[in-house]
Amino acid sequence: MSVEKIAVASQKGGPGKTTTTVNLAAGLALAGYRVLVADIEPQAQAGIALGVRLTGTDIAKSLALPLQHLAQGVPSTLRSIIIDRTELLRSRKSKGTLHLLASEQATMTNAQHILHAAGVEKAHVLRDLLAELEDEYDFAVFDTPPAVQSLNGVALAASDYALTLCNPKGATVEGAVTMRSTIRHVKDRTSGAPGGASDPKYLGAVLNMAHPMGEWSTEEIDVRNQMVDAGLQPFLTEIREDSRISGSYSKGMPAVIGYARTAPGKRYARFLQEVLDRMDTPEDEWEIAQSADEQLDAAEAAAVPAQQVKEASSV
Repeated sequence: MSVEKIAVASQKGGPGKTTTTVNLAAGLALAGYRVLVADIEPQAQAGIALGVRLTGTDIAKSLALPLQHLAQGVPSTLRSIIIDRTELLRSRKSKGTLHLLASEQATMTNAQHILHAAGVEKAHVLRDLLAELEDEYDFAVFDTPPAVQSLNGVALAASDYALTLCNPKGATVEGAVTMRSTIRHVKDRTSGAPGGASDPKYLGAVLNMAHPMGEWSTEEIDVRNQMVDAGLQPFLTEIREDSRISGSYSKGMPAVIGYARTAPGKRYARFLQEVLDRMDTPEDEWEIAQSADEQLDAAEAAAVPAQQVKEASSV
């Protein structure tokens, strides 16, 4: 069985790629899968979110180094730098595993420059490195850098699936549309690469840092409408703004684990199930979130009969 590789990507910074990546990965591990997180971000945030920060001699474990080596034609391997974070699952008694390929800023920035210079000829360096691990994991989830750049391209070229994000800021919709287009053109952009083209399946966009309907700003209403109108295929499940999620990041414990029985954990679990369902279902059969206008109209229609019942009972 081959590893199912999922990239979490965004053209803009700040919509929540890292929290989405680690909670998606940790949710899969909680479900009993063997999961590998690859931190392809120079800021190394996925590692931090899983309780790992490479410093001193540990910098030698940066994923950037085998990426650099292979891009320069030097044989390399990932086995010696994999960091086991399965201990995070112990409180939930999961039979899954959670491993990490960590990042570090200076080395990953250097890898970015090397890969940019190498061009399409080295687009498959990450895919080639992961090939040796095909029988050891069920899923690999990639945290990618913002914007369309070489590291992002390498992650997408290694992926089987990719999803993007918005939050209640208008600029994130434009960024998600750009990223969707990028994902759908990976096949064309890698057609000249040794080993053949990659063709990741676009899975949709998740609304992150969302609010309950009663707290929607005009901008959030616009974002919800635009996600549907732009064909971003928004997931039914949205991730609500919650201090427990941001607090989990600083503690190095994904919210889906630390708050498994509360709202953040339950939302990530539902989102994970949607991701898995979309992986196995043609796009034209997906259920997508309604626009804000549709949700507001439905809420208004539901409120009218309720008011009529109340008035009738008082007669």
